[in-house]
Formats: sequence, C-alpha cells, structure tokens
Amino acid sequence: MRCSALPLVAKCPGSYHLTEGYGSAVSRLGTAFHEAARAKVIGVPCDMESLALRYGLSDEEVASINYGIYNIQIAIPQGAKVFADDKQLTGLSGKLKGTPDFVVYVPESLTVVDWKSGWAEVEGPETNAQLIGYGLLILEELENQKLKIPSTIHFVIVQPKINKTKAYSCTLEQLLKFKEDIISIIDNAENGLNKFVTGPWCNSCFKCMNCPAFAHQVRSLVNFVYPLDDINATRSVEESLRLALPFAKAALTMSRKITDLAKAWVDNNGPLDLGSGQLYAKVVDVNKELKIKETYKVLQEYFSEAEIWDLLSISMSKITELARKTKRGLSTVVSNSLVEAGALTQETVVSYRIIKQGGGNHGATTKQPRKRLTISKKD
Repeated sequence: MRCSALPLVAKCPGSYHLTEGYGSAVSRLGTAFHEAARAKVIGVPCDMESLALRYGLSDEEVASINYGIYNIQIAIPQGAKVFADDKQLTGLSGKLKGTPDFVVYVPESLTVVDWKSGWAEVEGPETNAQLIGYGLLILEELENQKLKIPSTIHFVIVQPKINKTKAYSCTLEQLLKFKEDIISIIDNAENGLNKFVTGPWCNSCFKCMNCPAFAHQVRSLVNFVYPLDDINATRSVEESLRLALPFAKAALTMSRKITDLAKAWVDNNGPLDLGSGQLYAKVVDVNKELKIKETYKVLQEYFSEAEIWDLLSISMSKITELARKTKRGLSTVVSNSLVEAGALTQETVVSYRIIKQGGGNHGATTKQPRKRLTISKKD
C-alpha cells in the first residue's frame, strides 16, 4: 500500500479495493506541482513548458503552480542528506511503499516535508498517517544504509498557496509506537472488502462514484424523488445522476431552508433529538486569536528563544503545556499576561451542529464555551 492511501483507508477500509484507473484533474495538477516544487527546493531549473506539455496544463494551471512554488523556501544544512521526491521506499515487510516529497537528514534529526498543492485545510501532521508512514519508511532506509538513526523527527506540512505550514516533532521512540497502528490500518484495508464507510472524506476520494456505498446515497435520493414501480428494480449510477442533476440546485435551496428551520426550532425549543443518541444543538464557542508580535514580547519573560518559536508555530495549547511543565500555576500567569498585553483576544461564536450524547461534549447542550485557537495573520 502507498503512504498516500493511508489517510483514506484508515477511515474507509473498503476504498482500498475499488477499481483502479479513476484519476482526477486534482491528482494531475498535484503531480505537476510536486515536480516543480522539487526543482525549486534543490535549486535546479524547471522547464515549465515541458511540464505543461507532459501534464496537459492550461495557462491558468501553470500560473497557479508558479504562484505556489514562489513561497517555498527551505534551508538545507551543509552536509545534510536530502531525498527530494526522487526515491521510492519500501518497508514494513513489504506492506508499505511511498515516495516522500522532501526529506532532510542529519545524524541528530530527520525532517519530513509534505507539499500540499491545494487551497483547502488539511489534517495536521501529528495524526497524518501518510507523513507518519513516510517517517517509518525513511527510518528503515537509514538502517539499510547503515546510517545513524536520529533521535528527533520533525514532520512538516507545507501549503505554499496559502503560505501556511503545520509542524509536529516527536522522539524516535514516539514514532516507532505508531508502527503497529500503521500496520493495523493496512491489514484492516487489505481485509476490508466491501467495508465502506461514507463521510466527509468521500468528497476527496477520486473513486467515490465507483463506490457502491457512496453511489447508493445518490440512487436512494433519486428513488425517493422518482419512485420505481417495481420495488425490486434498481437504477444505475449513470441513470441516477441523469435524473438527479436537474433538481440539484433546488435540493441545495431546500437544504438551506431545512437548516434555517432547524436553527429556529433549537432557538425556541432547545436541542432537537434526532434519535440514536444524536442531538442537533446550539453550541457556544470561544475563538481565541494570538497576535504574534505582542505574544512574542510576553513569552520572552517566561521561556527561551527556541521554545518560543516552537510555540508560535503550533498553538495556544502548546504554550499551556510548556507552562505546566515549567512551573506549577504558570499557565494561568502566562494566559493572563497575554490578555493584559493585548496579545490574546477572544470572540464568542455561536454555531449549530449535530452532536452525540454522552460523548464528552456536554458543553454543547449546556451552552458552556469550548476553546479554539487561531493565529492572527495581521502581524
């Protein structure tokens, strides 16, 4: 199995068994982007005309790639060993293979970078099975080359089009603990014939319309609007789509109206019981926003320079975690100092969503605020 398949098969084991050959414009453009990104980071010329010809890129797509790779800047330490999207690795007793986008190895540490060419938000590196899989493959490659195994592994997701990175670091021991999890994901997928699980991930699955579970949802909707005379008859996906498209816009409008009506109901009557332990409820959140310059000034009083930059690249939760490790009661002191300095602001946000009862999210039904954090781009 390829590392790139791990995030999807972890959620839907049956997707591993779908028929090959269903590509997409997204994968084509992403492959071209990766080739251009590789050339940029290792400092070699990239022939965009050749790239456009080989991948059938339009002028707009070429412009999009140029825009994305413009923001990519990676410093490579002198003497470091580099893998740059040019070496397929195999490991875990042949169960896993993959070609990492960019890897920098020095004896003390390993940095694994994954480019994401799109605009959408992506799963963070701390739970990203694809990146973790790359890390395990690289460790085996280093062992095969009889190189020193690093004690620290850094995982970085780079989204150059939105100028954003997500980073996560762990020890060698922590990474090796993930090994059994990755093997379990692979085994579940290989033995997961017809074990389809639909969800938000279907939107990014290139083979969703070849998936009986996903296609069944389309057919069920069409059969509701256009009932079949024979209860034993079935419609093909093609026929279902042909019938569904004319009322797709109307269905979207109706969806908004249903949602608006449900919100009004919750406002007047409280959470709506959907059955099976699910509620549609009004949730009060507190969004917290850190202003980088003010935050940096405050944190200088409590932490070292290296610790600060690591914190600012991650989240408020990491600041709290470090403060608790440093000194008892320091997390409250730091938080209050951030507020006093104008570095930390918070805004109450109301949302409506389906929640599960008894799932540790009681704050949603009792309207207690839950904390979120975003990093301000204003500074």
